[in-house]
Amino acid sequence: METRGRMTIDPQGDALIIGGAIDEAAALHEMVTRAQGNRLVLDLGAVTFINSLGVRDWIRMQAAAQKAGLDVELRRVAEPLVHQLNMIIATRGNAAVTSFFAPYACDACGREESLLIDAVANAAGLVKLEPPPMTCPECGAAMAFNDFPERYFSFLSS
Repeated sequence: METRGRMTIDPQGDALIIGGAIDEAAALHEMVTRAQGNRLVLDLGAVTFINSLGVRDWIRMQAAAQKAGLDVELRRVAEPLVHQLNMIIATRGNAAVTSFFAPYACDACGREESLLIDAVANAAGLVKLEPPPMTCPECGAAMAFNDFPERYFSFLSS
């Protein structure tokens, strides 16, 4: 595992697992050199924070990947990054999001949790802004999507 400031990089299988905070120390553009073949796969489930300098570096990484002709796949995109993908269109680049975390709440027991959504398997419903049904891991009741679908899923429309 490699550490850059408050961010960690852990290569596993075909992906680079990114965790912690993406900030001025991230040097994300260097990820492009770690692509396998012409694919750069980033697992972002452990990202906890991204600041404005991290966003700038993220946009530079996306541009460098595009210039290098790489296909970028984003897996398990954490909520802090989903918010950036929704607010700043340039953060999307040409990346394909295959899964992402989204907020759900259980009315039965009060549990709130960020749950993983398979963007490929649920593509038809997500295009219609329909969050997939989720079951509460605590009590087994149906959970409700805990945001506005038209806002939260907007990054998928690019």
